[in-house]
Amino acid sequence: MEVDFFKDLETEIKEKLKGFGYQIPSFEELSKQHISATEAHLSYKHYDIKNLILHFLTVTERRIPIKKWNIHISPRLQNRPETANMVSMLSHGVDVNPFLSKQVKARHQNKDNKTDLLRFEWGIHHIHFEEGGKGDDMLFVYFDGDDAYLLDILLHEKKEVGNVTWTNTSLIQILHDYWPQAISRAILQTGSKEILTQEERRILRKKAGNTTVTVEDGTEYLPLGGSFTSSKHPARAIIGTDRLVDRVRVLEHWVLHNEQVIRQALDLHNRDIDIKLVLDENYMPQVFEVTKRALLNLIPNDEKTIA
Repeated sequence: MEVDFFKDLETEIKEKLKGFGYQIPSFEELSKQHISATEAHLSYKHYDIKNLILHFLTVTERRIPIKKWNIHISPRLQNRPETANMVSMLSHGVDVNPFLSKQVKARHQNKDNKTDLLRFEWGIHHIHFEEGGKGDDMLFVYFDGDDAYLLDILLHEKKEVGNVTWTNTSLIQILHDYWPQAISRAILQTGSKEILTQEERRILRKKAGNTTVTVEDGTEYLPLGGSFTSSKHPARAIIGTDRLVDRVRVLEHWVLHNEQVIRQALDLHNRDIDIKLVLDENYMPQVFEVTKRALLNLIPNDEKTIA
């Protein structure tokens, strides 16, 4: 029995990116984006696939799950008819990802003009009203569980105009004023005073600095989106990459050392076994036997296999 779960994982990720309609970066392109791609790093086991996983998880952090959302609309938007179509799509489970910035399709996800630090730091999506990320007006939405909180419509930030969009703390203020329960888990402390101007916050973010936000009543919030790293990737994607690599490694090792257990469970005593690794809808690795078309529920720590 031969298995190569990391090759399977590469295939799965590329197929999913293709299914999204997104570009697939080469390993060479991904290596050039690695800020510490020294000879030592290049020799790491699974170096290339880890970079691909990180790219993929960064992209999926930017995507909006396709589901029927419970819609909450802030008073800022009560008299804005242009939100009607987006509200209808979100509430009926229509895919709104085509309305995201076209940069989500880019091969280089941590480049300054390609990344989405607003999403990674504050957890807030910006959605255009035209497909392909066209138009200067953008709807800002905070998604949490099954709830979509529509905050405000802001113009695309333009330095020559002087408008503040990406570090506009009024977005956090809206959440605090109308749906504090949705962000209460991110409270750091109360009784604080805001010490940063929006321009200082913009400069810090450009230099990969995460910050807290203090609203008018002194409540100070940690980054609602989980923060980003010095490489400008979402912290959750960095952690998720390490977890996925470790999980795939464990699964592959277990399968290679338990062939007879698998044969017995599938009643494939005298036939070839064709084992593949696949990703489920939550991008978690699962083991699939092609001949029987069976998913295997593997619990390596308990050494159990259930077909």
